[in-house]
Parts: sequence; C-alpha cells; structure tokens
Amino acid sequence: MPKQTFLNLPEEKRQALTDIALDEFANHDYNTASVSKIVEKAGIAKGSVYQYFENKQDLFMYLLEVANQEMLQFIQQTAPPNPEADFFEMLRWQMSATVQASQKYPVHAKLAQRAYASPLPFRDAILERMKQVRQAHFQALVAQAQSAGCLDPRLDPAVVSFMVQGLISELGPFLQSKFCARGHDWVALPEVGEVFDQVIEVLRRGLESRSGS
Repeated sequence: MPKQTFLNLPEEKRQALTDIALDEFANHDYNTASVSKIVEKAGIAKGSVYQYFENKQDLFMYLLEVANQEMLQFIQQTAPPNPEADFFEMLRWQMSATVQASQKYPVHAKLAQRAYASPLPFRDAILERMKQVRQAHFQALVAQAQSAGCLDPRLDPAVVSFMVQGLISELGPFLQSKFCARGHDWVALPEVGEVFDQVIEVLRRGLESRSGS
C-alpha cells in the first residue's frame, strides 16, 4: 500500500500518477510493465516511485485495489430497480451492473483481468483476498434466499456462491466479444438483456425451491 509521502501529494498529482500507472499495467503483463515509462510520462524522477511505494508489487497491488474499489462503488451507486426483488432479480441486476462497470472503467477491468489470469508470483494472494470478499457477499445472499424459501434449501450456499461467482466473472468478457463491435453503448442493446434473462432462467430452473415454484 502507498506510503504517506504518496498520500501527502496534491490530489491532482496523485490521480495523474495513478491513471498513468493503471494504463501501463492494464496494457502490459506484470513483468513487462515499465516503471521507467510510468515516471517518464508522469514527469517525475524514477526514485520518486520508491518514495511512494515499497516496490513494483506494492504499486501494482495499490492499483488493483483502486480498480476494484472504483468499479464496486459504481455498482453500489446503481440502485436496483426493485428494492423488493427476489434473489434471481437481484442477481440479474448485479450481472448487468457489473458489465456496465467494466464498460465504464475499461482500464480498471482490463487490469483486474490481467491480475487474475497472469501467472504472478503473488497471484494466489490476490485471488484469495478477492475470493473471500465475494464469497462472503454471495453466501449471505444465498442463505437469505434459502431462508425466504426462494432457493432450494438442500443446496450448499458455498457451492451456489462459487458457481455464481464464476458465471458473473466470465459473463462480461463473453458479452464484450459477442456485442462490442455493435458500438460503444452495446450494453444497452436488447440482445444483451436477453442474454441476462436466459442466464437467470437457467439458474432459476436449477436453484429455485420446488415448493416455491
């Protein structure tokens, strides 16, 4: 995490360095991402980076935290259309909001994908940290839905959470490859909504409580 010297920088300078570093790490794998290029574009001395962060890994972890937090904040600020929505309606909304966040913050999303897919020496620590956050979130939703009679009570919440997480993480890249050629606002296409509906229908058929169907 950043040192106090970085936090003491004027906000404009801190944001500029963050944006430049995000772009470099998003467009190159960890080993080829260049700290020299970052400082050159930022117009600062190379040694300054190590006054702000312990090392390259520390900088990368900070950038990943920024990317995840900003996309999560966007999702949280996008209120679900129906506060009384059931588990499947909430899940559909979350799928849509997650894809929208990836489109609004393409550099952030690209960096996160590289972090999860690259054979980094500290990749396991990244994955474990993010998995714990998501797992707790989804397991709570599943347990609540089971208590309300919406989901089959025989299902293990950990298994359902694992499956849903994997599905959501792959849905964005799938939709992008399928629809991004249609223009910048492809997320709003009716066909994208139809994909969400189909995914939810498959999940509903497999997870819904038979007594409540």
